Parts: sequence; structure tokens; C-alpha cells
Amino acid sequence: MENNNHKDRSRRGFLSLLVPKKGATDLNENLDKPEMVKMLTADGKLVQIEKSVLEAATKKQKSTNQEIFQWMNNPSKESNT
Repeated sequence: MENNNHKDRSRRGFLSLLVPKKGATDLNENLDKPEMVKMLTADGKLVQIEKSVLEAATKKQKSTNQEIFQWMNNPSKESNT
């Protein structure tokens, strides 16, 4: 009888490795779905974007006033009017 208990324990241990626990499935679901942020577009539509995309866009270096003035004085930017 003692051998049967040992076999049952090893079977339970093996099956518990195959069946994920409740907390483990919650973690897997969170990894599959990226965190989303709601934003309004210029025309007033509500959209959801990934938070990582937003963070990457906000980390870009802003143009200085001098760079803007140089761009404005660039001959290729002349108006066709």
C-alpha cells in the first residue's frame, strides 16, 4: 500500500506540472496583451495605442528654434505662389 501512495504522489506531481495554476494563467494573459492607452485623434476619434509606442514617440529630441529657422530659410522650402 505504501508503494501505491508513492505512485499517486508522483502522478499528482507530474499532472500538477502540466496543469497551470490560476495565477500562472493570469500572468500569461497579461504578457500576451500589451498595455494600451486611449487617446483622441485630431479629428476627435477615440483610439487605443500601445503604451510602448507612445513612450518611444515622446522620447524623441525636440527641434531647437535655430533648426526651425534654418529649415524655414532652406531654398527647397520656397512656396510656389
